[in-house]
Amino acid sequence: MKRLVILAMLAVVSPVAACAEWCDPPIAPTPTTPELAHDFREEFKDEFDQYFRDASLYTACLDAERVRVFQEMQNTTQRYERFLNDSAKWSPSE
Repeated sequence: MKRLVILAMLAVVSPVAACAEWCDPPIAPTPTTPELAHDFREEFKDEFDQYFRDASLYTACLDAERVRVFQEMQNTTQRYERFLNDSAKWSPSE
C-alpha cells in the first residue's frame, strides 16, 4: 500500500513533460515537363523557394526537438537515479 502511495506522489510531483513540437516536413515541388516549367517559370520558382524555406524551418524544428528530448532524458535519468537510491533503503514489505 505504501508503494502505491509513493508511486502516486511521484506521478503528481514529477515535472510535467514539455509538449513536443510537431515538425511538418516540407513538400517537394512536383516534377514537371520542360514546357510547363517554361510557361509557369515564376510559379515554379516560387514553389522551389517555398520548399527551401519550409525545409529550413523543418530542420530547425527537428534540431530543437532533439535538444528538448535530450534534456528530458537527462532529467529522467536523474529522477530514476534518485528513485533507485531511495528504493534501495526500503524494506521488502513496504
